[in-house]
Amino acid sequence: MNTVIIDIIKGVSKISDAAEKELESMISSKFIRKGTYLLKEGEVCSHIYFIHFGFAHQFKWKKKDKISNFFWSNNDFVAHMISFLTQTPCRENIEILEDSKVYAISYVDLQYMYKEYPEFNHFGRLMLEKYFLEMANLGELSKVRPARKRYEILAQKQPHLLQLATSGQIASYLNMSQETLSRIRAKQE
Repeated sequence: MNTVIIDIIKGVSKISDAAEKELESMISSKFIRKGTYLLKEGEVCSHIYFIHFGFAHQFKWKKKDKISNFFWSNNDFVAHMISFLTQTPCRENIEILEDSKVYAISYVDLQYMYKEYPEFNHFGRLMLEKYFLEMANLGELSKVRPARKRYEILAQKQPHLLQLATSGQIASYLNMSQETLSRIRAKQE
């Protein structure tokens, strides 16, 4: 049942048969409908998820608008990392944007795996490195001027987002108005 995520882990890090067996017993899978929140502002992120197929975003409310600040799709690990790592309430929301199949492991179980199976720490480190690189790239993207250049960088580095996210989500992610995004897209056609 959970062989997809086990195969992903084994593809980047060597783990023992005992660790694999124990990990498999800790992972749950579920189908989540579009519009469901994995996490709401003020809650503690108690699980890390793996999207087998689907799409999700992290956002903040600004008045009545959702301001997207992160996206995940197929084969991505999903969590509000600050909340997950510190086990404190988060300041954002994570919402499923299309019907998705996810696998989940709890913070408690993950910490157990790190303690009992030191080789599993290698996988954890690689996932954190990937997350921090994505955050650094996002930080750099937000500094790019003009808006057209931010859109071009997104189109080059994450073209799938242009197909999956709505115009409003893309505009908020790139810190521009929907009108600006429409003008940029019109000029590129």
